[in-house]
Amino acid sequence: MILFLAMLDTQEEKSKFAKLYETYRYLLWYVANDILRDPDDAEDAVQETYFALTRHMDKIEDVDSTKTRNFLVTIVKSKAIDILRKKTRGNLEYLEEIEADETWQDALDAYIECEQLNRIVTAIRSLDENYRVVLEYRFLHGLSEKETASILGLTEKNLSVRTSRARKKLKELLEQEVV
Repeated sequence: MILFLAMLDTQEEKSKFAKLYETYRYLLWYVANDILRDPDDAEDAVQETYFALTRHMDKIEDVDSTKTRNFLVTIVKSKAIDILRKKTRGNLEYLEEIEADETWQDALDAYIECEQLNRIVTAIRSLDENYRVVLEYRFLHGLSEKETASILGLTEKNLSVRTSRARKKLKELLEQEVV
């Protein structure tokens, strides 16, 4: 990453690049590896993506936006296909199959869903114990309202109120994280 930072002019660009690198490196590797099926080649595609990004920092406005994520995924997919092209020069049918295959989008969606779930679980675990326990029992462990109320020694009405308050707190935490 030091090499990439040396290629940038301003401290603002360097800071933005570092955040982009930390935020998206695993996602980009995952997408590239899904195409290439080779961890080393996937790492090369990610490095080439970041190299290309040093020339296009002006196109990045918000590091955490969907637009930025899609931009980087498009670049890494292109870089991965270029690497694949070099490796499979004589096998054009295979390359056309890979380029036409949209299963990488399914893999990307699964990765994003997993990341969102991890964010939610982390937020739940940061709640006060009264709220955390309710949400863990109900949604992480899949217990019914009746089972949860019994374990916690609450009436179902009290559990319902606590669950509602816990959801509200969780929503506030997740919204703060996005801002």
